[in-house]
Amino acid sequence: MSPRPIVGLSDAFGVRAATLRQLQRALQDLYGQAGYEEVIPPVVERPETLNAGAGRFLADQTLVFSDPADAGLLALRSDMTPQIARIAATHLQHCDTLRLHYSGTVVQARVDGRTGSRQQWQTGIECMGIAGLEGDMEVLQLAVRSLALAGFSESLLQVGHMGLIRALIEGSQHDLEHWVELLNHRSPDDVRAMLANDRLDEDRGHLLVDLASGLGDEAWLQKHRKSVSPMFAAAVDELLQLVAALRGHIGRGVEVVAEAAVLPRFLYHSGMVFQGFASGAAQPLLHGGRYDAMMASHGRDMPATGFSFDLWRWLDAGAEVKA
Repeated sequence: MSPRPIVGLSDAFGVRAATLRQLQRALQDLYGQAGYEEVIPPVVERPETLNAGAGRFLADQTLVFSDPADAGLLALRSDMTPQIARIAATHLQHCDTLRLHYSGTVVQARVDGRTGSRQQWQTGIECMGIAGLEGDMEVLQLAVRSLALAGFSESLLQVGHMGLIRALIEGSQHDLEHWVELLNHRSPDDVRAMLANDRLDEDRGHLLVDLASGLGDEAWLQKHRKSVSPMFAAAVDELLQLVAALRGHIGRGVEVVAEAAVLPRFLYHSGMVFQGFASGAAQPLLHGGRYDAMMASHGRDMPATGFSFDLWRWLDAGAEVKA
């Protein structure tokens, strides 16, 4: 009797395995040439390390088990960025600036509704110690180069800012996690239902409905820049400055747009957030952003920004190494 398969997990072999390794090696070369060093964290971690600064979103996706060797509770990693933060705050604390890249398997507790999978081959980079525009620009440009190396064309970067949503929900009786989860549904009716039982003022409520309706482009940001709060205006200014600078340094075939409705997958992001698309891919191919606050939660107050993606999803979207 053959063992029953585990839902959401699968084997890779033959051409699929070889293609993944080829793409992985090409990306590692790209990041090495850009000055990024490889780190290889363990597949298991203490739950508190993975959850530090990340909130319930990551905790709900983490498989926790009791270690038979009496190390206490351990967890299978569901995201590698918290592990990189731990390494930066411990083994590499003597370095003021860190450029790190990684690639390995992560396993999530729940099946992804879009892919039917619980596993990812997470690959990414983290740029630490470089604050603001300079660090964000470096990361965004490397994201574009990664998509191009994998053969994706007509790339699109949608860039947002966590300061926008934080300013819009200021005064709400519901927390940030609740609002991000709701807005990710892209349902204006659900937002209106939430607002009916919330103490938010009417103007902020209208703008939240706009985000759920797919509004939030550059014209929308300019129109409402002064209508919310100084926090909102500062986030708009920072976002539009970043997008304008990036457009001046990105080649043809890549579109960069400011989009207030861009929301993070995990709540450790504290500034700029972005997602990358390409021709033929209906879903985002990569996600990233600034996460200074999570570094502080790991005991090291250090600016940090980066991005990651799933190599399996890239292969399914037609990725191949271009000579």
